[in-house]
Amino acid sequence: MMYSTTFRQHSVTSRTLEAMADAIARGFVQLQSLFSLAPAAPTPAEARAQLLQMADAYESSQPSYAADLRAAASRH
Repeated sequence: MMYSTTFRQHSVTSRTLEAMADAIARGFVQLQSLFSLAPAAPTPAEARAQLLQMADAYESSQPSYAADLRAAASRH
């Protein structure tokens, strides 16, 4: 086996660059959240239907998982 050990020597320049990179990353995350194209959350009826479809798909291969999905659907 080969092992590698590295260490990073921090300097004022590297700390400044790290802080700038963190600030830029946070800015991009905030900008992305403004223009998010995430689908809307399903309604309870849609979520129930999705769970039941998944349960049907798993019934033959994993019946206990299908039963869990059906139980979750009945709670909604």
